[in-house]
Amino acid sequence: MLTLFQFTAARAQFSDSARDVNWSAAGLTFDNFRIVQPARKGQQLSVGAVTSSQPGVEVSVSDIDLQRILKISMTNRFNYNKSWVSADALKDSGLLQHEQGHFDLNEIYTRKTFQQFQQVKFTNNFKAEIATIMEAMNKELSKVQKNYERQTLHGLLKENQAIWNQRIAMALQQLPPYENKHISQTLPPENGSKATEYRRQ
Repeated sequence: MLTLFQFTAARAQFSDSARDVNWSAAGLTFDNFRIVQPARKGQQLSVGAVTSSQPGVEVSVSDIDLQRILKISMTNRFNYNKSWVSADALKDSGLLQHEQGHFDLNEIYTRKTFQQFQQVKFTNNFKAEIATIMEAMNKELSKVQKNYERQTLHGLLKENQAIWNQRIAMALQQLPPYENKHISQTLPPENGSKATEYRRQ
């Protein structure tokens, strides 16, 4: 099932569940999902599982040594409260792999967005500049997620799923992680005079 991909331009907004987890190479297990009972006889669930992850960006501005420092960090988090698996699908490893693919695609685009931020020299209009980048990346990701769902038919088309698995794994290998990293830049003074320093991490 298609995941959710949402960025916030201030502090990342996540659910309060202690069972939410950040993306990691270890991957998801069905223990990360809420378990729901199968539909009653005569009814059918349209999907066996739903994965909801919430990539987010946290932005802050601090006054340090008479300079305004912009700090940007990112995360990609699995939302336990909005993610579920049907009890009769718990032995379906193919389904879990498909759902992991959605989470991984969000991770790929979180990394791509972080790279985009690293290439920009932000101004005092940084909120709009960040929002423009996020909007473009979110639009691209939405298309990719829909293609993934359509081409794999929710993971039922095994050959297509295998192709996507390889494509996703390659992209993750090629994109550097952002975990425990942040972007730090000196903003221009609010009066509009030229900034004395610009730095990135």
